[in-house]
Amino acid sequence: MISDAIAAETYKFWRNRNAVFWGFCLVPLAVLLFNLGLQTWLKLHHSGTMQAIMISAGHRPTVNLGAQILHSLSLSGSSFAQIFYAVGAASLFASEYRWETWRLITPRNSRFNLWTAKYAVYAVACAASLIALVIVGVLHTLYGAVLTGASLTTPDWGIFSPALITFFSSWAELLILGALVGLVAAVSRAMIGALLAGVVFSFAQTIAMGFVRPWEAPLRDFAILPSMSAYVLRAWAAGQQIAPDVYTDKVLPSVLFLVMWIVVVAGASIMLFQHQDLPRE
Repeated sequence: MISDAIAAETYKFWRNRNAVFWGFCLVPLAVLLFNLGLQTWLKLHHSGTMQAIMISAGHRPTVNLGAQILHSLSLSGSSFAQIFYAVGAASLFASEYRWETWRLITPRNSRFNLWTAKYAVYAVACAASLIALVIVGVLHTLYGAVLTGASLTTPDWGIFSPALITFFSSWAELLILGALVGLVAAVSRAMIGALLAGVVFSFAQTIAMGFVRPWEAPLRDFAILPSMSAYVLRAWAAGQQIAPDVYTDKVLPSVLFLVMWIVVVAGASIMLFQHQDLPRE
């Protein structure tokens, strides 16, 4: 049963503390430590300058907590952050090949259930990491407001919809990354190969987006670059004005392209694994 496969995969994943930390905990922790350290350093070395700016402005600076939440959810779109999520995905999908344990597992459950369980655990771990990023964003924003004496603008219920859209666009981007890593893990049967494929895929999209403008790009570019689809959705949710009427014909196709990438790549990895010969594993 699929529930048994998910329970077993969750237990193995939780016991693999290196994968849990490096794959899904390090990014929120690094963001928290960096921001706390930066804010403390600025307070210690530039407090006089900051106070002078506040006095000359004639009012206290304000910090928008809602905007910080949306920004925190978008941090997973960074290629550097995705390196660590690719580490977690490679550890999940390639570990059985590395330790040659598939022959002990496949007689006890269907291959579809076993592979889907790995993807389900990865999806939940990514969601938990994104929630941790939100908590981290709130914590260092509150800390900065206390240090600088800034007034805090708390979000109302209107932040819920933009935050949900931003969450799901970032989550979908990570799910695509994990599906690709899983597919390459099944093809190469190697953890390093799967990890490198995820890293190259992420940086290649970042480089390609440097040459493509979302407001001018045709829909085929959005189909090729899922990161651009996720970027447009996050910008739309945050109310960012990229260009006039850019969202009119780009938002719905972006959602469809993200779903298409997840279904196609994850489905291809499941089909490959179901028909794969495992003579040694």
